[in-house]
Amino acid sequence: MGGNASSILKKIDSDDKNTGKEIDTLFDKLDKDKSGALQGTEYDDFFKMAADYMLSDLKKAGHDYDNDTISSWLKTWIDPNGDGKVSRQELHDNLKAVLDAGE
Repeated sequence: MGGNASSILKKIDSDDKNTGKEIDTLFDKLDKDKSGALQGTEYDDFFKMAADYMLSDLKKAGHDYDNDTISSWLKTWIDPNGDGKVSRQELHDNLKAVLDAGE
C-alpha cells in the first residue's frame, strides 16, 4: 500500500477534475479482500495512512496536532456511522472534503 496509496491521496487532495476516479483507484487498492468495504486491517491501514498524510499537510500549514487526534477526526468524518467499515460511497462522500479541510 504505502507510497502508491499515499500518492493517490495527494492526487485526490490536489486535483478536483479526477477526484471520483482517484477515489475509486484508492478504494480498489485498499480493499484487498474485495469485500466492498475497508474493514479490519484495511480500515486500520487506511486511517493510519490518511492520518500521516493529513498530519504532514497540517504541520506544513503551521498547525500542531498529534496522530491520534487526526485519526479520531478522520474516523468521525469518513466513517460517520462508526461501524468500523468504510464503504466506497463513504469514501466518495467524505474524503475530498476532509483532505481540503486540512489546507
